[in-house]
Amino acid sequence: MKRFKKFGTALLSCMMLTTSFATVSNMTMITAEAHPGRTDAQGGHHDYKNKSGLGSYHYHCGGHEAHLHPNGVCPYKNGAVSNGNTSGQTQTQTQAQSAGNQNQVAEQMNMYQPVFDANYYYMNNPDLQSVVGLDSQKLFEHFYTCGMAEGRRASENFDVSVYKANNPDLAAVFGDDLKAYYTHYVQSGQLENRVCK
Repeated sequence: MKRFKKFGTALLSCMMLTTSFATVSNMTMITAEAHPGRTDAQGGHHDYKNKSGLGSYHYHCGGHEAHLHPNGVCPYKNGAVSNGNTSGQTQTQTQAQSAGNQNQVAEQMNMYQPVFDANYYYMNNPDLQSVVGLDSQKLFEHFYTCGMAEGRRASENFDVSVYKANNPDLAAVFGDDLKAYYTHYVQSGQLENRVCK
């Protein structure tokens, strides 16, 4: 009987160790998605307690660690920072992804047309003129990834601070999430004839 108990104990110990090892080794392969449910479409979110040390707004694009988008450009976009995942891609795959991204940006530009005018954004944001240039797609990408969160005005027909001030019901819901005001206006606010300038 003692022999059976020792054998049983040894067997259970081995099973637990094996299970623990499998769990630990699987955990090293999991891609961390930062703050699930709290990131916007571009992987960014507010960090009002500044736990990351990057300020009140930062990104987690593609599951990468917290980072900023200098001049509105993700450092992980198009392989600017190597993450080991794109090294095996063919040129055709990269071109296909680029074309898909351009189509997505074009669709977003069309959606945000009521609040974004590339020429207006360029002329009224001189800090972008030398960095981004007059390329309307790059200007929109900056506006979408940074400009909205910063409350930049991108159209003479929409001012986010006026929209927020004149719509206290939205201010109660969105607080200081300026990007949410832009999105609300293009999805609902313009149809509701809300004051926006």
